[in-house]
Amino acid sequence: MVAGVDVVSVRRLADLMQRNWRFVNRVYTVAEQRDCAGRPQRWASTWAAKEAVRKLHSAARLPLPGFADIEVLRLTGRNPQVRVRGANPEITLSLSHDGDLAIAVAVASADAVASAPWKPPPAELRLPDRPDDAHKGTFGRVLVVAGSRGYVGAPVLAAMGAARAGAGLVTLCVPEAIHPIVAARCLEVMPAPVPDGGAGVLRQEGVEAIMERLTRADASVIGPGVGRADDTAAAILDLLRGMPCPAVVDADALNIVAAAEFEWPRGPEPVVVTPHPAEMGRLCGIETAVVQNDRLGVATSYARDHGVVVVLKGSGTVVASPGGRTFVDSHRVVALATGGTGDVLAGVLGGMLAQGLKPFDAAVAAVTVHAEAGAQVQHTRGRAGGLASDVIDALPAAQESLRRAMERRYLL
Repeated sequence: MVAGVDVVSVRRLADLMQRNWRFVNRVYTVAEQRDCAGRPQRWASTWAAKEAVRKLHSAARLPLPGFADIEVLRLTGRNPQVRVRGANPEITLSLSHDGDLAIAVAVASADAVASAPWKPPPAELRLPDRPDDAHKGTFGRVLVVAGSRGYVGAPVLAAMGAARAGAGLVTLCVPEAIHPIVAARCLEVMPAPVPDGGAGVLRQEGVEAIMERLTRADASVIGPGVGRADDTAAAILDLLRGMPCPAVVDADALNIVAAAEFEWPRGPEPVVVTPHPAEMGRLCGIETAVVQNDRLGVATSYARDHGVVVVLKGSGTVVASPGGRTFVDSHRVVALATGGTGDVLAGVLGGMLAQGLKPFDAAVAAVTVHAEAGAQVQHTRGRAGGLASDVIDALPAAQESLRRAMERRYLL
Protein backbone atom coordinates (compact mmCIF):
# COMPACT_ATOMS: atom_id res chain seq x y z
CA MET A 1 0.00 0.00 0.00
CA VAL A 2 1.04 3.60 -0.60
CA ALA A 3 -0.34 6.76 0.96
CA GLY A 4 -0.31 10.51 0.58
CA VAL A 5 -1.15 13.08 3.28
CA ASP A 6 -1.55 16.84 3.00
CA VAL A 7 -2.61 19.68 5.30
CA VAL A 8 -3.80 23.09 4.04
CA SER A 9 -4.58 26.33 5.85
CA VAL A 10 -8.14 27.38 4.99
CA ARG A 11 -7.35 31.06 5.55
CA ARG A 12 -4.15 31.11 3.48
CA LEU A 13 -5.84 29.33 0.55
CA ALA A 14 -8.74 31.79 0.67
CA ASP A 15 -6.26 34.71 0.54
CA LEU A 16 -4.50 33.12 -2.46
CA MET A 17 -7.79 32.65 -4.30
CA GLN A 18 -8.77 36.24 -3.67
CA ARG A 19 -5.48 37.52 -5.08
CA ASN A 20 -5.35 35.21 -8.10
CA TRP A 21 -8.57 33.72 -9.44
CA ARG A 22 -6.71 32.29 -12.42
CA PHE A 23 -5.19 29.87 -9.93
CA VAL A 24 -8.70 28.51 -9.29
CA ASN A 25 -9.40 27.90 -12.98
CA ARG A 26 -6.03 26.25 -13.42
CA VAL A 27 -6.35 23.88 -10.45
CA TYR A 28 -10.06 23.14 -9.91
CA THR A 29 -12.42 21.48 -12.38
CA VAL A 30 -15.75 23.10 -13.24
CA ALA A 31 -17.59 20.53 -11.12
CA GLU A 32 -15.29 21.21 -8.15
CA GLN A 33 -15.76 24.97 -8.46
CA ARG A 34 -19.51 24.49 -8.42
CA ASP A 35 -19.29 22.15 -5.43
CA CYS A 36 -16.95 24.37 -3.40
CA ALA A 37 -18.59 27.74 -4.09
CA GLY A 38 -19.14 29.67 -0.84
CA ARG A 39 -17.46 26.96 1.28
CA PRO A 40 -13.89 27.95 2.24
CA GLN A 41 -13.21 24.69 4.06
CA ARG A 42 -14.30 22.68 1.04
CA TRP A 43 -11.97 24.63 -1.25
CA ALA A 44 -9.13 23.80 1.14
CA SER A 45 -9.97 20.12 1.60
CA THR A 46 -10.24 19.65 -2.16
CA TRP A 47 -6.81 21.22 -2.64
CA ALA A 48 -5.41 19.02 0.13
CA ALA A 49 -6.93 15.94 -1.54
CA LYS A 50 -5.25 16.78 -4.84
CA GLU A 51 -1.90 17.18 -3.11
CA ALA A 52 -2.41 13.91 -1.22
CA VAL A 53 -3.15 12.04 -4.45
CA ARG A 54 -0.02 13.48 -6.07
CA LYS A 55 2.05 12.41 -3.07
CA LEU A 56 0.50 8.95 -3.33
CA HIS A 57 1.69 8.75 -6.96
CA SER A 58 5.14 9.90 -5.86
CA ALA A 59 5.27 7.19 -3.19
CA ALA A 60 4.38 4.63 -5.85
CA ARG A 61 7.20 6.04 -8.03
CA LEU A 62 4.75 6.96 -10.78
CA PRO A 63 4.57 10.18 -12.84
CA LEU A 64 2.57 12.87 -11.08
CA PRO A 65 -0.84 13.81 -12.50
CA GLY A 66 -1.54 17.50 -12.95
CA PHE A 67 -3.82 19.22 -10.45
CA ALA A 68 -6.57 19.59 -13.05
CA ASP A 69 -6.21 15.86 -13.85
CA ILE A 70 -7.42 15.08 -10.32
CA GLU A 71 -11.10 15.62 -9.50
CA VAL A 72 -12.61 15.20 -6.05
CA LEU A 73 -16.20 13.91 -6.09
CA ARG A 74 -18.60 14.38 -3.19
CA LEU A 75 -21.71 12.29 -3.72
CA THR A 76 -24.70 12.44 -1.39
CA GLY A 77 -24.62 9.62 1.14
CA ARG A 78 -21.22 8.35 0.00
CA ASN A 79 -17.61 8.85 1.01
CA PRO A 80 -15.55 11.32 -1.04
CA GLN A 81 -14.11 9.79 -4.19
CA VAL A 82 -11.35 10.81 -6.53
CA ARG A 83 -11.06 10.65 -10.31
CA VAL A 84 -7.63 10.72 -11.95
CA ARG A 85 -7.39 11.57 -15.66
CA GLY A 86 -11.10 10.90 -15.94
CA ALA A 87 -10.89 7.39 -14.44
CA ASN A 88 -11.79 6.13 -10.98
CA PRO A 89 -8.78 4.32 -9.48
CA GLU A 90 -9.29 2.42 -6.23
CA ILE A 91 -8.03 5.23 -3.98
CA THR A 92 -9.52 5.56 -0.49
CA LEU A 93 -9.84 9.25 0.35
CA SER A 94 -10.41 10.69 3.84
CA LEU A 95 -11.11 14.42 4.34
CA SER A 96 -11.35 16.24 7.68
CA HIS A 97 -11.05 19.70 9.28
CA ASP A 98 -9.50 20.97 12.51
CA GLY A 99 -9.87 24.68 13.07
CA ASP A 100 -8.05 26.48 10.25
CA LEU A 101 -6.66 23.22 8.85
CA ALA A 102 -8.05 20.95 6.15
CA ILE A 103 -6.54 17.46 6.14
CA ALA A 104 -6.59 14.85 3.40
CA VAL A 105 -5.32 11.26 3.40
CA ALA A 106 -5.23 9.17 0.21
CA VAL A 107 -4.45 5.42 0.38
CA ALA A 108 -4.26 2.80 -2.40
CA SER A 109 -2.28 -0.17 -3.59
CA ALA A 110 0.55 0.70 -5.97
CA ASP A 111 -0.87 -1.71 -8.55
CA ALA A 112 -4.28 -0.01 -8.47
CA VAL A 113 -2.73 3.39 -9.10
CA ALA A 114 -0.42 2.10 -11.84
CA SER A 115 -3.22 0.29 -13.67
CA ALA A 116 -5.84 3.04 -13.55
CA PRO A 117 -6.99 4.01 -17.06
CA TRP A 118 -5.60 7.28 -18.34
CA LYS A 119 -8.96 8.15 -19.85
CA PRO A 120 -12.54 7.26 -18.98
CA PRO A 121 -13.82 4.30 -21.00
CA PRO A 122 -15.54 5.46 -24.20
CA ALA A 123 -19.30 5.14 -24.31
CA GLU A 124 -18.96 2.74 -27.28
CA LEU A 125 -16.82 0.26 -25.31
CA ARG A 126 -18.21 -3.24 -24.77
CA LEU A 127 -16.13 -6.00 -23.19
CA PRO A 128 -16.82 -9.75 -23.23
CA ASP A 129 -18.65 -11.28 -20.28
CA ARG A 130 -16.46 -13.21 -17.85
CA PRO A 131 -18.88 -15.40 -15.83
CA ASP A 132 -17.54 -17.01 -12.66
CA ASP A 133 -18.61 -20.49 -13.75
CA ALA A 134 -16.84 -20.31 -17.13
CA HIS A 135 -14.22 -22.70 -18.50
CA LYS A 136 -11.68 -22.28 -21.29
CA GLY A 137 -14.19 -23.34 -23.91
CA THR A 138 -16.45 -20.49 -22.85
CA PHE A 139 -14.03 -17.91 -24.17
CA GLY A 140 -13.50 -19.28 -27.65
CA ARG A 141 -10.77 -20.65 -29.88
CA VAL A 142 -8.50 -18.42 -31.95
CA LEU A 143 -6.45 -19.74 -34.86
CA VAL A 144 -3.50 -17.56 -35.85
CA VAL A 145 -1.97 -18.11 -39.31
CA ALA A 146 1.32 -16.25 -39.37
CA GLY A 147 5.06 -16.27 -39.77
CA SER A 148 7.71 -17.12 -42.35
CA ARG A 149 11.45 -17.60 -42.49
CA GLY A 150 12.96 -14.43 -41.07
CA TYR A 151 9.67 -13.37 -39.40
CA VAL A 152 9.32 -15.62 -36.37
CA GLY A 153 8.44 -12.93 -33.82
CA ALA A 154 5.20 -11.68 -35.37
CA PRO A 155 3.29 -14.98 -34.98
CA VAL A 156 4.18 -15.24 -31.30
CA LEU A 157 3.19 -11.63 -30.62
CA ALA A 158 -0.18 -12.07 -32.36
CA ALA A 159 -0.91 -15.35 -30.60
CA MET A 160 0.01 -13.96 -27.18
CA GLY A 161 -2.11 -10.89 -27.87
CA ALA A 162 -5.11 -13.19 -28.36
CA ALA A 163 -4.31 -15.14 -25.20
CA ARG A 164 -3.80 -12.02 -23.08
CA ALA A 165 -7.07 -10.60 -24.43
CA GLY A 166 -8.89 -13.50 -22.78
CA ALA A 167 -9.34 -16.14 -25.48
CA GLY A 168 -9.74 -19.60 -23.99
CA LEU A 169 -7.56 -21.47 -26.50
CA VAL A 170 -5.09 -20.17 -29.08
CA THR A 171 -3.52 -22.26 -31.83
CA LEU A 172 -0.67 -20.86 -33.91
CA CYS A 173 -0.20 -22.25 -37.44
CA VAL A 174 3.27 -21.61 -38.85
CA PRO A 175 5.28 -23.07 -41.75
CA GLU A 176 6.84 -26.37 -40.75
CA ALA A 177 10.41 -25.20 -41.32
CA ILE A 178 10.16 -22.48 -38.65
CA HIS A 179 8.00 -24.47 -36.24
CA PRO A 180 10.88 -25.49 -33.91
CA ILE A 181 11.96 -21.86 -33.50
CA VAL A 182 8.43 -20.62 -32.83
CA ALA A 183 7.50 -23.56 -30.59
CA ALA A 184 10.45 -22.79 -28.32
CA ARG A 185 8.81 -19.44 -27.53
CA CYS A 186 5.32 -20.83 -26.90
CA LEU A 187 4.08 -22.07 -23.55
CA GLU A 188 0.47 -20.94 -23.28
CA VAL A 189 -0.43 -21.13 -26.99
CA MET A 190 -0.32 -24.25 -29.15
CA PRO A 191 2.06 -24.09 -32.14
CA ALA A 192 1.00 -26.25 -35.10
CA PRO A 193 3.33 -26.96 -38.06
CA VAL A 194 1.88 -26.51 -41.54
CA PRO A 195 3.40 -28.43 -44.51
CA ASP A 196 5.67 -26.10 -46.50
CA GLY A 197 8.05 -28.36 -48.42
CA GLY A 198 10.94 -26.96 -46.38
CA ALA A 199 10.48 -23.47 -47.84
CA GLY A 200 9.76 -21.74 -44.54
CA VAL A 201 6.77 -19.91 -45.99
CA LEU A 202 3.06 -20.61 -46.22
CA ARG A 203 2.29 -22.58 -49.41
CA GLN A 204 -0.86 -23.97 -50.98
CA GLU A 205 0.02 -27.49 -49.83
CA GLY A 206 -0.69 -26.27 -46.29
CA VAL A 207 -4.07 -24.70 -47.04
CA GLU A 208 -6.07 -27.89 -46.50
CA ALA A 209 -4.59 -28.45 -43.03
CA ILE A 210 -5.28 -24.84 -42.05
CA MET A 211 -8.85 -24.94 -43.36
CA GLU A 212 -9.54 -28.05 -41.31
CA ARG A 213 -8.43 -26.22 -38.17
CA LEU A 214 -10.38 -23.10 -39.11
CA THR A 215 -13.64 -25.08 -39.09
CA ARG A 216 -13.13 -25.58 -35.34
CA ALA A 217 -12.13 -21.99 -34.58
CA ASP A 218 -14.32 -19.17 -33.32
CA ALA A 219 -12.06 -16.52 -34.87
CA SER A 220 -8.88 -16.32 -36.90
CA VAL A 221 -5.97 -13.92 -37.34
CA ILE A 222 -4.36 -14.07 -40.79
CA GLY A 223 -1.21 -12.36 -41.98
CA PRO A 224 1.35 -11.24 -39.37
CA GLY A 225 4.80 -11.96 -40.74
CA VAL A 226 3.68 -14.26 -43.58
CA GLY A 227 5.72 -12.41 -46.21
CA ARG A 228 4.75 -11.91 -49.85
CA ALA A 229 6.16 -14.92 -51.68
CA ASP A 230 4.12 -15.97 -54.71
CA ASP A 231 3.18 -19.30 -53.08
CA THR A 232 2.15 -17.46 -49.94
CA ALA A 233 -0.02 -15.02 -51.86
CA ALA A 234 -1.89 -17.85 -53.56
CA ALA A 235 -2.41 -19.66 -50.25
CA ILE A 236 -3.63 -16.53 -48.45
CA LEU A 237 -6.15 -15.73 -51.18
CA ASP A 238 -7.46 -19.32 -51.08
CA LEU A 239 -7.94 -19.07 -47.32
CA LEU A 240 -9.76 -15.75 -47.58
CA ARG A 241 -12.13 -17.00 -50.27
CA GLY A 242 -13.36 -19.85 -48.09
CA MET A 243 -13.03 -18.46 -44.56
CA PRO A 244 -15.37 -20.49 -42.27
CA CYS A 245 -15.10 -18.20 -39.21
CA PRO A 246 -14.71 -14.49 -38.41
CA ALA A 247 -11.30 -13.26 -39.54
CA VAL A 248 -8.86 -10.50 -38.66
CA VAL A 249 -6.69 -9.79 -41.71
CA ASP A 250 -3.46 -7.96 -41.00
CA ALA A 251 -0.01 -7.02 -42.27
CA ASP A 252 1.31 -8.89 -45.33
CA ALA A 253 -2.08 -10.49 -45.97
CA LEU A 254 -3.39 -6.98 -46.65
CA ASN A 255 -0.54 -6.26 -49.03
CA ILE A 256 -1.33 -9.50 -50.86
CA VAL A 257 -4.99 -8.51 -51.10
CA ALA A 258 -4.07 -5.06 -52.42
CA ALA A 259 -1.68 -6.43 -55.06
CA ALA A 260 -4.24 -8.97 -56.28
CA GLU A 261 -7.09 -6.43 -56.25
CA PHE A 262 -8.95 -9.07 -54.30
CA GLU A 263 -12.68 -8.53 -53.73
CA TRP A 264 -13.67 -9.44 -50.20
CA PRO A 265 -16.33 -12.18 -50.13
CA ARG A 266 -19.63 -10.94 -48.70
CA GLY A 267 -20.41 -14.19 -46.95
CA PRO A 268 -21.85 -14.90 -43.50
CA GLU A 269 -18.47 -14.67 -41.73
CA PRO A 270 -17.32 -11.11 -40.98
CA VAL A 271 -13.89 -9.76 -41.84
CA VAL A 272 -11.97 -7.08 -39.93
CA VAL A 273 -8.97 -5.50 -41.65
CA THR A 274 -6.27 -3.73 -39.64
CA PRO A 275 -4.12 -1.62 -42.00
CA HIS A 276 -1.64 1.04 -41.05
CA PRO A 277 -1.85 4.16 -43.26
CA ALA A 278 0.48 2.84 -45.98
CA GLU A 279 -1.42 -0.45 -46.19
CA MET A 280 -4.70 1.48 -46.31
CA GLY A 281 -3.33 3.45 -49.22
CA ARG A 282 -2.41 0.26 -51.08
CA LEU A 283 -5.87 -1.19 -50.49
CA CYS A 284 -7.50 1.96 -51.85
CA GLY A 285 -4.97 2.67 -54.59
CA ILE A 286 -4.10 6.10 -53.17
CA GLU A 287 -1.09 7.75 -51.58
CA THR A 288 -0.46 7.45 -47.85
CA ALA A 289 -0.67 11.24 -47.51
CA VAL A 290 -4.21 11.16 -48.91
CA VAL A 291 -5.17 8.58 -46.28
CA GLN A 292 -3.70 10.69 -43.50
CA ASN A 293 -5.49 13.80 -44.70
CA ASP A 294 -8.90 12.12 -44.35
CA ARG A 295 -8.49 9.09 -42.12
CA LEU A 296 -12.14 8.87 -41.10
CA GLY A 297 -13.44 9.39 -44.62
CA VAL A 298 -11.10 6.85 -46.22
CA ALA A 299 -11.81 4.18 -43.60
CA THR A 300 -15.57 4.76 -43.76
CA SER A 301 -15.66 4.58 -47.56
CA TYR A 302 -13.61 1.39 -47.73
CA ALA A 303 -15.73 -0.31 -45.06
CA ARG A 304 -18.94 0.62 -46.89
CA ASP A 305 -17.72 -0.31 -50.36
CA HIS A 306 -16.13 -3.65 -49.43
CA GLY A 307 -18.32 -4.93 -46.60
CA VAL A 308 -15.56 -5.20 -44.00
CA VAL A 309 -14.86 -3.56 -40.65
CA VAL A 310 -11.80 -1.30 -40.96
CA VAL A 311 -9.35 -0.57 -38.15
CA LEU A 312 -7.11 2.17 -39.53
CA LYS A 313 -4.18 2.24 -37.12
CA GLY A 314 -2.20 5.28 -36.06
CA SER A 315 -2.60 8.27 -33.77
CA GLY A 316 -6.36 8.41 -33.40
CA THR A 317 -7.08 4.89 -34.63
CA VAL A 318 -10.31 4.80 -36.66
CA VAL A 319 -12.84 1.95 -36.57
CA ALA A 320 -15.48 1.93 -39.33
CA SER A 321 -18.21 -0.60 -40.09
CA PRO A 322 -19.96 -1.35 -43.39
CA GLY A 323 -23.17 0.05 -41.93
CA GLY A 324 -21.67 3.45 -41.16
CA ARG A 325 -20.80 3.14 -37.45
CA THR A 326 -17.52 4.84 -36.60
CA PHE A 327 -15.24 5.23 -33.61
CA VAL A 328 -12.07 7.28 -33.20
CA ASP A 329 -9.78 6.35 -30.31
CA SER A 330 -8.67 9.34 -28.27
CA HIS A 331 -5.45 7.84 -26.90
CA ARG A 332 -2.17 9.38 -28.02
CA VAL A 333 0.50 6.89 -26.97
CA VAL A 334 3.94 7.32 -28.52
CA ALA A 335 5.16 4.18 -26.71
CA LEU A 336 3.10 2.15 -29.20
CA ALA A 337 5.21 3.47 -32.09
CA THR A 338 7.45 0.40 -32.16
CA GLY A 339 7.62 -2.78 -34.19
CA GLY A 340 5.29 -5.62 -33.23
CA THR A 341 2.54 -3.67 -31.49
CA GLY A 342 0.34 -4.01 -34.58
CA ASP A 343 0.73 -7.80 -34.42
CA VAL A 344 -0.36 -7.65 -30.79
CA LEU A 345 -3.44 -5.59 -31.72
CA ALA A 346 -4.45 -8.13 -34.39
CA GLY A 347 -4.25 -10.88 -31.80
CA VAL A 348 -6.26 -8.91 -29.24
CA LEU A 349 -8.95 -8.35 -31.86
CA GLY A 350 -9.06 -12.06 -32.65
CA GLY A 351 -9.45 -12.76 -28.95
CA MET A 352 -12.35 -10.34 -28.64
CA LEU A 353 -14.11 -11.91 -31.64
CA ALA A 354 -13.63 -15.41 -30.22
CA GLN A 355 -15.26 -14.32 -26.96
CA GLY A 356 -18.43 -13.44 -28.82
CA LEU A 357 -18.30 -9.71 -29.48
CA LYS A 358 -19.75 -8.45 -32.75
CA PRO A 359 -17.07 -7.29 -35.23
CA PHE A 360 -17.43 -3.54 -34.66
CA ASP A 361 -17.63 -3.97 -30.88
CA ALA A 362 -14.65 -6.34 -30.94
CA ALA A 363 -12.64 -3.78 -32.90
CA VAL A 364 -13.48 -0.96 -30.49
CA ALA A 365 -12.67 -3.18 -27.51
CA ALA A 366 -9.35 -4.31 -28.99
CA VAL A 367 -8.26 -0.81 -29.93
CA THR A 368 -9.19 0.59 -26.50
CA VAL A 369 -7.63 -2.19 -24.42
CA HIS A 370 -4.48 -2.21 -26.58
CA ALA A 371 -4.13 1.58 -26.33
CA GLU A 372 -4.71 1.50 -22.59
CA ALA A 373 -2.03 -1.16 -22.21
CA GLY A 374 0.32 1.01 -24.24
CA ALA A 375 -0.53 3.99 -22.02
CA GLN A 376 0.33 1.96 -18.94
CA VAL A 377 3.65 0.90 -20.46
CA GLN A 378 4.38 4.55 -21.23
CA HIS A 379 3.26 5.52 -17.72
CA THR A 380 5.56 3.07 -15.96
CA ARG A 381 8.50 2.64 -18.38
CA GLY A 382 8.60 5.91 -20.29
CA ARG A 383 7.84 7.17 -23.77
CA ALA A 384 10.84 5.50 -25.41
CA GLY A 385 12.05 1.91 -25.27
CA GLY A 386 8.79 0.11 -24.52
CA LEU A 387 8.43 -3.14 -26.46
CA ALA A 388 5.52 -5.04 -27.94
CA SER A 389 6.08 -7.73 -25.31
CA ASP A 390 5.66 -5.06 -22.61
CA VAL A 391 2.27 -4.22 -24.12
CA ILE A 392 1.29 -7.91 -24.03
CA ASP A 393 2.19 -8.08 -20.33
CA ALA A 394 0.09 -4.97 -19.63
CA LEU A 395 -3.05 -6.23 -21.41
CA PRO A 396 -4.74 -8.07 -18.50
CA ALA A 397 -4.39 -5.15 -16.08
CA ALA A 398 -5.50 -2.68 -18.77
CA GLN A 399 -8.65 -4.66 -19.53
CA GLU A 400 -9.44 -5.17 -15.85
CA SER A 401 -9.00 -1.48 -15.05
CA LEU A 402 -11.36 -0.59 -17.90
CA ARG A 403 -13.91 -3.10 -16.59
CA ARG A 404 -13.76 -1.60 -13.12
CA ALA A 405 -14.02 1.92 -14.48
CA MET A 406 -17.10 0.87 -16.49
CA GLU A 407 -18.63 -0.70 -13.39
CA ARG A 408 -18.00 2.42 -11.31
CA ARG A 409 -19.45 4.61 -14.03
CA TYR A 410 -22.57 2.45 -14.01
CA LEU A 411 -22.85 2.73 -10.20
CA LEU A 412 -22.40 6.51 -10.34
